[in-house]
Amino acid sequence: VVFDRRSGRLQIEGPITLSDGPDTLILADAAQLDGELRAGIITGARMVIDQHLQVAAARLTRHEDGVTELDSVVASSCPVCASNPTPLWEIRAESVQHDQSDNRLLFRRAQLRMAGVPVFYLPRLSIPAPDTDRQRGILRPEIDMGSDLGLRVGLPYFIPLGPTRDLTLTPQVSTGGMVGLGLRFRLARQNGGLEVGGQVSRDRLIPGRLRGYAYLRSLFHLGGGWRLSSDLILTSDRQYLETYDISDDARLSADVTLERIRRDQAIRARALAFYSLRATDDNRTLPNAVLEAELVQRHALAGGEARFELGARGFQRLSTTDGTAGRDVARAWVQLGWRRSAVLPGGVLATGAVQGRLDHVRVGDDGLWPDPVNRSALQGMVELRWPWAAVTEDGARHVIEPVVQLVGSRRTGPVLPNDDHTMPELDAGNLFALDRYSGQDRPDDGTRLNSGLRWTRHDAAGWSSEALVGRIWRTAALDFDPAHRQPLGLTRSDWLLAGRLSTRQGHALSLRLLMDDDRRLSRAESNLALSWNATTLGTRFLYVAAAAAESRATDLNEWSLDLSHRFASGWTTRLGWDYDLSQDLFASARTGVGFSNECLMVDLSLARHFVTATNPSASTRFNLRVAFLGIGGRAPVVNGRTCRA
Repeated sequence: VVFDRRSGRLQIEGPITLSDGPDTLILADAAQLDGELRAGIITGARMVIDQHLQVAAARLTRHEDGVTELDSVVASSCPVCASNPTPLWEIRAESVQHDQSDNRLLFRRAQLRMAGVPVFYLPRLSIPAPDTDRQRGILRPEIDMGSDLGLRVGLPYFIPLGPTRDLTLTPQVSTGGMVGLGLRFRLARQNGGLEVGGQVSRDRLIPGRLRGYAYLRSLFHLGGGWRLSSDLILTSDRQYLETYDISDDARLSADVTLERIRRDQAIRARALAFYSLRATDDNRTLPNAVLEAELVQRHALAGGEARFELGARGFQRLSTTDGTAGRDVARAWVQLGWRRSAVLPGGVLATGAVQGRLDHVRVGDDGLWPDPVNRSALQGMVELRWPWAAVTEDGARHVIEPVVQLVGSRRTGPVLPNDDHTMPELDAGNLFALDRYSGQDRPDDGTRLNSGLRWTRHDAAGWSSEALVGRIWRTAALDFDPAHRQPLGLTRSDWLLAGRLSTRQGHALSLRLLMDDDRRLSRAESNLALSWNATTLGTRFLYVAAAAAESRATDLNEWSLDLSHRFASGWTTRLGWDYDLSQDLFASARTGVGFSNECLMVDLSLARHFVTATNPSASTRFNLRVAFLGIGGRAPVVNGRTCRA
């Protein structure tokens, strides 16, 4: 190091390491700098930004205003080794300007090379530095190809509107004659934030019509523990969301919720809306608008827990036709319950509970039902559980638990129309529940016995298993149509058989069967998840018998599978499908291949969607994503490489 006292400059012979804070590191052969090491000329320089993006230059000139000029530049976030001097991708440029005030890299006469082969040229290229969080500019292009829209390309443009707001505009075009514009606005506050977005487009699928969708999501924490949230979505037609690969849901739901949840109190008020995308559904005759409010309060009382509920709910159909097609219902209720558990001699766990409920119901646009209706219900329950535990010589722990639950119910008042639980279920979670319905229109009446036997095993090697068998017996039949089978039955339910197996390595298997005395299945469901070092497998089987009462004319018999494997080289392959065994046809099939390392991410997927309830025509869609990691922010390193001697 030679210091010229008269000019205040340093003459430095390398190798040199110059650190300018935690985000910028400069390695060079020689330099001429001022006394503060901030301005000067550096030769044979290599600048590392945010420990990721490397910019090598023949000469680097630093100015006092924080601007750095580099000549004859090669930039890349890929490792460059003596054994492999050509990076996977690189940007070559005549010069680069790095302005620390706005954290941008401006390339002049830039050339993008892949494995040393030139693929793209730009006279000027401006990108944000890797340590930049928010910067105006073009984001990664969105590219996909489908049989309905052709090759579709979207170019998002990000516009920050201050530190807490931003706007993203995405113009789109396709070879199938589609033009569109996507929009997303985000707002952040200390107590929450919101996001508003959507898309409008014109295409040849529905000529001469402007199509699109819009959504709003928000969450705000108000004073006093209150929380206000919303999730709204609108679409111009039934096929738009699936055609543009936005969502494949058969029903849209929207809600605005105000709630406060405390240890012993829950208050919630909600406005909900539903819209079916199924081609066979008439939304005018569905209860699509719902208002509800509920207060739940619990207290310790007489050694147990008392629970008080007060609520109201109402729904409306757009149709004014008298009868089921136009029926509107409003309900207000009050419910009071008490529950206590105690351990009896011999280790028997006894639980007792009582619950009373009053309902006031108004029915409109349906002359078949009286209006208003007042109804009351009283329930009492006694439950006995007797767990038996044992430990074997190999260290395995076994727990066998027989459970018997006797419930008595009495209901006064007329029968109500059934709108809120037309699809009853029976599983391990509600076998011993006082109420196993999604609503209150048809609660259990009379006396019933819920019984089951549960066996759990915890192995010393780290895996565990669980099995449950159970059933419900009643003194009076449920008021379902006896011609239509459903799992709760009439005087006795189907047999419930459930099991679960899980291992320390992440493998899991679950199974549920519902079977009557003639060994006929009404439900069957299994889920299998396997995970090895680089391979994951998930498969699911579902069988639901046909039931006219649940608007299901044919058996539902589906099998889905998803398989993926990651290779040591960074490549990933995926394969999956949804198959209808009853009709012997695919509902959808998908496959994909991806590559990811420390500097590049590529993902190519292919999906074939066959005719569905929301899309009357089949379609095929390709999707391609390419990201040069290290530009505009860092990405997690999945398969990083280092140079070896």
